[in-house]
Amino acid sequence: MFKRFLKDNRGNVALTTAIMALPLLMGTGIAIDYSLLSRAESALQEAADSAALASAKELGLSNTNRTTISEISEDYVISNLQQNLNMDGSNHSVGVSTTIAGDNSGLTVNLEYHWQPFVLHHLGGNVLPLKVTATANLAGTKKICMIGLEEKNNRTIHLTKRASLEARDCGVYANSSDKQAIRVDDNARIVAGVTCSSGGVKGAKHASFTPQPITDCPPISDPLLNRVQPSVGLCDFNNYEIKKGMHVLYPGTYCGGLKVRGTAEAKLQPGIYIINGGKLEVTDKARFEGENVGFFLAGDKAKLLFKKETTINLTAPKTGPMAGLLIFEDRAASKIEKHQITSDNARLLLGTIYLPNGTLKIDSEGPIADQAAYTAIIARAVELAEGPTLYLNSNYNATDVPVPEGLQNASVYLAK
Repeated sequence: MFKRFLKDNRGNVALTTAIMALPLLMGTGIAIDYSLLSRAESALQEAADSAALASAKELGLSNTNRTTISEISEDYVISNLQQNLNMDGSNHSVGVSTTIAGDNSGLTVNLEYHWQPFVLHHLGGNVLPLKVTATANLAGTKKICMIGLEEKNNRTIHLTKRASLEARDCGVYANSSDKQAIRVDDNARIVAGVTCSSGGVKGAKHASFTPQPITDCPPISDPLLNRVQPSVGLCDFNNYEIKKGMHVLYPGTYCGGLKVRGTAEAKLQPGIYIINGGKLEVTDKARFEGENVGFFLAGDKAKLLFKKETTINLTAPKTGPMAGLLIFEDRAASKIEKHQITSDNARLLLGTIYLPNGTLKIDSEGPIADQAAYTAIIARAVELAEGPTLYLNSNYNATDVPVPEGLQNASVYLAK
């Protein structure tokens, strides 16, 4: 009987199909499980990254509460997963734990997701619980002294030859996503509390960084974006120019620009100087000095130019629409200007230089702003050439000139 059974080929197709169906179904189920697993793992990592970045920002606040930070982290995770995995709370569970560094310099978010496979759970219940982790750190400082606002192009911050940027107690940031957002050529160097690029950093063989820059940082929002611009009134002065002797200058609207040339000495009274439709230009061996003065560069032709042999000593206003701002470029200017400081004796520039549309080029041979309690630069791009040493001090307690809101915020980044 057994021999006849083996020789009988009736029903072989059905039998073979039945035998093959099970592994085929299992293979299809495993493929579905793998796809769901990959999707769940990606969503989980995204949730962990978002939670880490969001909750780490709270570490920069003076009233940081660890319990609150943990709650913020968990809320971000649940919200993110509900959106990306359609979690309804009945068939899924996720464990969230947030570990904060002892010095509040960063935190780690750990997630454990009890995933239910489509096929494999029939063989043994919940298997392969997914675990991911994300670590976010504060970018080393709560003080911001330079931001390159350009978001796409290279050389947002660019140093060449013997240029040096000294920002030891504050942060230098480039918002560009380009792989050479920060470029340091020749023997130039950057010394900063932190150097952070949203894109990459390119350094020549003899260039140096202290410490090494951080790449892939989140862009820094323009902290002065909502600052109200000074109003431009009727012309108080037209094409104003002095060439020799000592002159006392007064706040007002300087239509056609303000030029100080030759051996002239300009003593500026406190207040706001509107430079409308022309250059703020100091050349030759002129002196340009004033306490609690601010310059608003209005229109497309307004441009800053401090030439080589000049002497520049300026401090920003303490009050009013330009409190803490030394230079303020019109946001409505359609032309990208290159503002230039070539002066070898511009050692007191106390306040913030704000050029949202322009490039600031500094190519002097001497120290710049080393005698200022603090100097901050927010510009579309910054270029240091030749041999200047630009000092961006942040001794905020050493002056009564206010620091604009937003320059004391910490940035966060995901650790590799």
